[in-house]
Amino acid sequence: MVFFSRISAPFAVARMSSKGHELYTYDFCDAAHPVELLNMLRAFYLGDLFTDVSLKCSSGQVFHCHKVVLSGRSAYFKVMFTLDMRERSTQLISLPGVDADILEALVNYAYTSSVSITQTNVQSLLEAADLLQFSTVKRACEEFLVRLLDVDNCLGMHAFAEHHVCPALEREARRLMFSRFEELIQQEEFLELNVKELISILSAENLNVWKEEVLIEAIVKWIAHDPPSRVHDVQDLLQSVKLEMDEGFFRAAVDIQKDEKSLSSLILHSLKSSSEEFTLSCRKLGSSMYVIGGYYWHPLSEVHMWNPASNTWLQGKSMPDHARESYSVSLLGPNIYVTGGYRSETIEALGDVWIYHADADEWTEGRPMLTARYYHCSVALRGCVYAIGGYRAGAPARQTEFYDPLKKEWFPAADMIQGRNPRVLFLCVFLLKGGSCTYEKIQAYQANSNEWSVVTTSPHPGASETQQGCGEEEVHCYTCNQTNHTNSAFIYSVLTGSIRQRTQDS
Repeated sequence: MVFFSRISAPFAVARMSSKGHELYTYDFCDAAHPVELLNMLRAFYLGDLFTDVSLKCSSGQVFHCHKVVLSGRSAYFKVMFTLDMRERSTQLISLPGVDADILEALVNYAYTSSVSITQTNVQSLLEAADLLQFSTVKRACEEFLVRLLDVDNCLGMHAFAEHHVCPALEREARRLMFSRFEELIQQEEFLELNVKELISILSAENLNVWKEEVLIEAIVKWIAHDPPSRVHDVQDLLQSVKLEMDEGFFRAAVDIQKDEKSLSSLILHSLKSSSEEFTLSCRKLGSSMYVIGGYYWHPLSEVHMWNPASNTWLQGKSMPDHARESYSVSLLGPNIYVTGGYRSETIEALGDVWIYHADADEWTEGRPMLTARYYHCSVALRGCVYAIGGYRAGAPARQTEFYDPLKKEWFPAADMIQGRNPRVLFLCVFLLKGGSCTYEKIQAYQANSNEWSVVTTSPHPGASETQQGCGEEEVHCYTCNQTNHTNSAFIYSVLTGSIRQRTQDS
């Protein structure tokens, strides 16, 4: 009887449940189930158990897989195995355009959810992911390439993005092409453009060119690279920047003037002589200037944007943190990073980070810095944001760190030789500002070797120094001495490591 009562109890519960009088339920969910299932499927793959399809790469290596796993991550294989295609009934599928290491990486991704993307494999991996429609891997590769974008590779990246339909990479490559056009025309990739590509760039409304000579230099430089086959394109190129010139004159100028600078000067003089509206019609102002926060009797959080083309100011969405001051602002791609600072009532250093997405006019909170700081500098370098120096509890800080937007994490870098406030960014960071200290050395940080070094001595160690601009070979700095109220300027040569006084002609 005892045995009977034990087995009859569950049936009584079942009868209660069926009448809708359920008093207690337990919805069990095994949190480890997805991971354990994926691990088991990978074990089946490695042990060649229950596999029902084989993939053959370009070298002939064969990977034995499961159709259901491939179909779950690849739209290409899902269509192949579900529609009435020849491959649906075959057990061996040849992929002659995919290398073994790339196919192995994609198959492993299907079974593990992870893939290692490197500068060596990213292009081949994206091409294969695009072909086989591994959309998430393709998107990850695209984000990786955006991280590597620079002025010396943006043209090639743009062409690659167009071919493989990578909208984010294409957009950021164009942004870089147009915003740094004066640097772009000095790159080898620029000389390899075809005429249609060059016209597309020159005629862009948001091309950022402040001097008319830059557009003429670009056209002359491109034609001078291969005069016989390109000289007949001069009219189309000049018309793309709303200029005209007699083609016969240009051909003669090319024959006479072999030097690019002399040829540019001759053409520029001819154009100015023949067109009173040359300057107005040729100049393009594509970049906008953003003013983020500031201080006027109290901390400000407003965002203002100036459009130089229309000479108008627009107001953006205010920064969420209204009580912060003495923070640093830097631009990386379309995003503006606001790092550190302190609150007026406490003067306690902050590690908070806010990111302003200029395209969407939105703010998001970023990952806090490793070291809280204020009066520091932040600069964009090699796809990352570097936070350098500043102050903590009233004392100079030497710590340097950088934020990787792809990994969404801050990483420590080498400490400065002397805690200060850097101002200029080139291929490395130059530490220029003296603040209240009298440290006269100019320090430089090389990202490749993660090292700081002293490169020269500042001519005005006690002055407050600010960045005016930097090119490939020189850094121009303007100083203001608050003690004797004098202004001066100097130029630091990156190539020679020397420093000289700036004159009106330099």
